[in-house]
Amino acid sequence: MKFEKGLSTATLLSNEVKCKQVALLERDILLKNLKSVLESLRGQVAGKYKDEFEESVSMVDILAVQLSKRENELLQQKTEVTRIATSLKLASEDARRIVDEERTNARMEIENARAAVQRVQKVLQEKENSSQRIGKQVNCI
Repeated sequence: MKFEKGLSTATLLSNEVKCKQVALLERDILLKNLKSVLESLRGQVAGKYKDEFEESVSMVDILAVQLSKRENELLQQKTEVTRIATSLKLASEDARRIVDEERTNARMEIENARAAVQRVQKVLQEKENSSQRIGKQVNCI
């Protein structure tokens, strides 16, 4: 049960990583489109707005670099989550197999114990019957 909860958690983490990856991809596309729009406007900007425009282009470049770094981090997280999920799945399967084996062993021990109890009861019953016959024979004499 604990392993299944861990596996469920790993699956949720994996899904979260996938969502982040999609969001980063969308942001990357938006940044490229923004940079393209800014580049097309570059020739139309003049005067005091030129410095602000260049600063905007610089900010887009900085965001693109940050996005690239974040994508690399995300890929590392995804790899780690996948590794953890695989480990948890294997551990869960191993635990389930061990529990099944132990359950089978316990059942066999219980059956062996029952058989031993039945043998002892049979021996005691035979002894009691034998004692009663001997007692009757002694009383008859």
